Amino acid sequence: MNDEKLKEYYETNKEKYKKEEVKASHILFKTVGDDMKPVSDADKKAAKKKADDILVRAKNGEDFASLAKEYSEDTVSGNNGGDLGYFGKGVMVPEFEKAAFEMKTGEISDLVESQFGYHIIKVIDKVNEIIPFEDVKDQIKATIETDSYKEKIEQLEKGNKIERHEKNIKK
Repeated sequence: MNDEKLKEYYETNKEKYKKEEVKASHILFKTVGDDMKPVSDADKKAAKKKADDILVRAKNGEDFASLAKEYSEDTVSGNNGGDLGYFGKGVMVPEFEKAAFEMKTGEISDLVESQFGYHIIKVIDKVNEIIPFEDVKDQIKATIETDSYKEKIEQLEKGNKIERHEKNIKK
């Protein structure tokens, strides 16, 4: 299969090779217990107050990573200064994802409420690029080959009667 055919496929399907990711950190104030059941209204109110207080400190320039280490109830990311690394769309809960992808690099969100609680999000970096042809050339070749095999099988099935003899198929 020549490079021209692969390049043509790449140009026609460029959207498939778009890389859109955000690198973010967060500080979480839980409104659910470890069993994912909601906390009492009083505890939820206390979590919001604490989140509001820390939000003011973060927006006033205090070190975000230090605040996350001290206050985040997401112990995994909290220990890493709130760092969640890079993630694409469809990974985080919708409210969190929407906020993170709409923010600018370096920006700190207002409180974002999700099923887990209140988040303060800081966007560290954003990637929005088309992956270069050379990096996806082999993947495109495999896709084209798989598609042509599927087409051939469908053609064969249309023109012939196919029976399955279950007893002859080894389990």
